[in-house]
Amino acid sequence: MKRIYHPGGSVVTGSDLADAVMLYAEALSNRHETDVVDIPVIADDGSQGRAQFLIGRSSQLVSVTSADGVLELTEASTTTSLRNKVRSGSVPASLAWAGAPAGSPQFDEFDY
Repeated sequence: MKRIYHPGGSVVTGSDLADAVMLYAEALSNRHETDVVDIPVIADDGSQGRAQFLIGRSSQLVSVTSADGVLELTEASTTTSLRNKVRSGSVPASLAWAGAPAGSPQFDEFDY
């Protein structure tokens, strides 16, 4: 597990997911582009939710190993998608993040 720190606080997610977010943020920065990514996260109470990040040239993210969470959080399709975007050099419009299921924890529900 890893904790991603951002200007508004932090979230815990799987190691592969965090690494993919960081690599994609770096690629976007190099391209002078931005994008919104949506990843699964674990809230402080142990429940799973989703977090959305605006990443790119001005991203201020730090990812560190975390002991939070019992099981490693994985979502292969999201990890693969982020890694493909790093390699592709193009950023398609992403609106999928806005369709989080009702009741999913959002940033304002986390205790920073």
